[in-house]
Amino acid sequence: MTPQKALAIWQATLPQYDIGLAQTPIEEFWIDTSAWLMEPILFTAGRTAAASFVRPAGKIGDGYNNIIFMLFQRGRYAGDADGRPYDFGEGEVCVMDAARPFGGRCTECQYVLVNVSRDVIRRLLPHLPDFHGRVLNRAGGRILAEHFSALARYLPQMNREEALRITQATLTLMAASLGELYEGPANVEQTTASAIRRRVERYIDRNLASPTLLPETISQDLEISRSTLYRAFSVLGGVSNYVQTRRLDAARALLFHPEEHRSIGQIADALGFENQASFSKAFRRRFGCSPREARLRGSTRITSSQALFESWSHVLADADPKSARATFGS
Repeated sequence: MTPQKALAIWQATLPQYDIGLAQTPIEEFWIDTSAWLMEPILFTAGRTAAASFVRPAGKIGDGYNNIIFMLFQRGRYAGDADGRPYDFGEGEVCVMDAARPFGGRCTECQYVLVNVSRDVIRRLLPHLPDFHGRVLNRAGGRILAEHFSALARYLPQMNREEALRITQATLTLMAASLGELYEGPANVEQTTASAIRRRVERYIDRNLASPTLLPETISQDLEISRSTLYRAFSVLGGVSNYVQTRRLDAARALLFHPEEHRSIGQIADALGFENQASFSKAFRRRFGCSPREARLRGSTRITSSQALFESWSHVLADADPKSARATFGS
């Protein structure tokens, strides 16, 4: 495979990012990567030539808001995470929030990238710290780095059942390492933000059908300042993102309900979407298929580890059937 084709495939599998070569001549580019689906974790390990890797502000809001754990076993990755500079390398794990912009340049490197849904981690660690661009350099982070390295070595030899048995332990380690980012017990501000968020979440669920379910309306009805509202939902990618996510999840449930006979347009209207076209576009972005396709087959590809894995598999199969690496199927 030519360097040009390898770069094009890499870019196609990761449309959430802007990937370039920085100062690396295209003739010198190469990449060798493998992915395993350990639902709800997507585990990727590989090596690449120096490149730039950016999650730009313009793509925030595309439905991709996972937490990304990055281990560099060799080489370095330096850049900026929404105003916080980072620079980490061999044996270090850094965490990124895909709901916020970040990006920089990596040297020639060997890496492990682990994608997991924010909601999955929040079930284990309800009060997420500000982890964006932070290096996990305490005991839990060092143990997690060794665990990721061990998985990179042994996953190619495991079958699906063996891999899934260690998934929960991996999630527990990930949550524990994030918990170490707290400087101490949850402070008053964190506790207040959590309480406000729960109150707003209940309000949103009661008013999903309202076309005026906007930050300014929520702020006014609940007598919460907009700045407080935005801070409370920053860990979820913003209040508008949360509203759309809840509406899409509700639409998905309705499409699968055996006694739901309304048209797709009627469902979109009932859940406060501007029109059927905008609903269908948002639904496809989150679930990987159109509402009509979801209703016909009774399933979706959720924007999660599974969706990413399936998307990568399709791109690789179309581009080069031999380029797909060892995987645990979906």
